[in-house]
Amino acid sequence: MNLNRKNTFKVIYSFLLGLLIGILTVMGQKYLPGSLNSLANSGAIWLIPAFFMAFSGQKKLTAVLLCTETLLVCVISYYWIESIVNKHTFVFGGYYFYLWLICAVIGGIIFGLGAYFHRQKCGHYYWGASLLPAVFLAEGLSEIIHLSGYMHMIPAIIGRIFIGLALYFIIYKNDFYKRKPLISFCVFTAFGVVGYELLFRLTT
Repeated sequence: MNLNRKNTFKVIYSFLLGLLIGILTVMGQKYLPGSLNSLANSGAIWLIPAFFMAFSGQKKLTAVLLCTETLLVCVISYYWIESIVNKHTFVFGGYYFYLWLICAVIGGIIFGLGAYFHRQKCGHYYWGASLLPAVFLAEGLSEIIHLSGYMHMIPAIIGRIFIGLALYFIIYKNDFYKRKPLISFCVFTAFGVVGYELLFRLTT
């Protein structure tokens, strides 16, 4: 199988993955009980499959495009399926729709590059490997900052923090205490909290 054909299949898989995530998010919001409902709509959750889709890209640009495509399809399919489930007209537009599309592009670039560096095991490996643990921890910490508005979903907040820390230890294993993993994890967590704070201000 030649390279162009492989890339074509990856584009198709990325589209189908984004569509599936969008559908599952709507179903999760509708049927999951209590605070588990919020996990279905977690941006960090969306980034896991997008990251691993980008991981299949052998070049930087390919990884970024696959990650971005997955996230863009997630957003579009979510709003489309949500309109069907809740029986209202699907409108390709609106403030939140475009805001999340912009976030999808930014996230696709950052996590696409991170997945590429993680795959290549190059000098930037730690900056790729720490992304997923950091985004979960950052999301949980951001919700703690605004805890008064999230009192109904404390188990989900604890769950996000636990997932972030667990992923960190799983990825780095016996190297978890070393300087490069710790620095990259802490730096990305700090940037993540700032990013979530910005999103909070843009969405409230």
